[in-house]
Amino acid sequence: MKKIIYVFLTLLVAIGTSSCSDDDSNGLQPEIVETGNLVTPLNNAPVTIDTQNGTPLSFSWTPAQAKDGGLVQYTVLFDVVGGDFSDPIYKAVSNSTGTAASLSLSQAYLNVIAESAGIAPLGTGQVIWTVQASSSYFVQRFEETFTLTLTRPEGLATFPEFMYIYGSATEGADISNAVAFKQLTNQMPGDNFDPGMFESVTYLQGGEYYIANSNDAETASIYHLNADNEITFGNQSTAFTLEAGAYRVRMDLTHLTVSFEKIENVQLIIMANQLYKAQLTYVGNHVFEATNGNFQFLTPGAPEAPSWLGWEEERYRFSYELNGQPAALGSYHNADMNASVINGFTAYNVRPNGSQPASYYNTYFLAPGVTQWEGAWKFPDAFNGNAFTVRIVFDPAADSYYHELELN
Repeated sequence: MKKIIYVFLTLLVAIGTSSCSDDDSNGLQPEIVETGNLVTPLNNAPVTIDTQNGTPLSFSWTPAQAKDGGLVQYTVLFDVVGGDFSDPIYKAVSNSTGTAASLSLSQAYLNVIAESAGIAPLGTGQVIWTVQASSSYFVQRFEETFTLTLTRPEGLATFPEFMYIYGSATEGADISNAVAFKQLTNQMPGDNFDPGMFESVTYLQGGEYYIANSNDAETASIYHLNADNEITFGNQSTAFTLEAGAYRVRMDLTHLTVSFEKIENVQLIIMANQLYKAQLTYVGNHVFEATNGNFQFLTPGAPEAPSWLGWEEERYRFSYELNGQPAALGSYHNADMNASVINGFTAYNVRPNGSQPASYYNTYFLAPGVTQWEGAWKFPDAFNGNAFTVRIVFDPAADSYYHELELN
């Protein structure tokens, strides 16, 4: 009997060893066995930066290879001449979220790189660039380094944290209580902002406004729109002649433009049936609010429930009109609420109960053509059939726009 047990155990060990060997030979081997070569722009290529009319500059290279043939992702690194890329002055993931062997970089970002390298406006200088490849946990930099000669235009490449407007047309009569604008970054799919794009959601009416880079009267520089509707330096006012209302105002300091898009008909929408359960109005200080919201969660066979519904449903987002066109405000969730479309955020696919991440109620302008279920939130249980107040807060000083729910 002991001999039989011993033989059986020996066979188990042999099988286990064989399985481990098979796993080792067939498992993932993400080591990068071959880096690529830099292709464009050519080494020592001269580039005259034109932030007003220039097209994006294309960087390209031959692909790297992982030992197991798996996916390789790329980051383009920039540094000063003589640098070793251990602390690059700028880096950017390649096209197609890092999987393409190319990068399209706008003229505005080239200007940022040049300024970061110490090149003055209207000056010429050099930077170096290369590519870093990564496969799973394995990271390797290309051996090749190219030099790029950059000539800068006039004007800024980096910008203040906030811009401001004030005057009789705005919610801030004087500079001390001027309306703040936040600089936009590329977060959501479809975002393609150059540096120097500022935004504020605020109320405007007929009157005059001034543009400032600070709300401190002693240090602020004042700007206005000239006859060509370009932002230019000078302590003069600009007339606001559009219809009074809430606007999404975008101030583009790279291209020296300002745009005004009216926001109307803001509603909390139930995503399953597209019916609204709260109509929000602008109440000032970047806030839309409704105090009379009410929603009975949808159940199969309920009067407002779609015929296909087979569960209790409570998902919502916001709809609105932007210059008369339908648009949506939503979360960072994908259509299944099982992943975030923004790197670094955690999906949360249950009703909030206090354990949701701090970012759960972050609120974003969704791209045109968003599908029915993208960008959802779920109501907490306590809101089922009870009156509530809802606010969307476009606070430029917050890390992200957000919304709030509270029971009445």
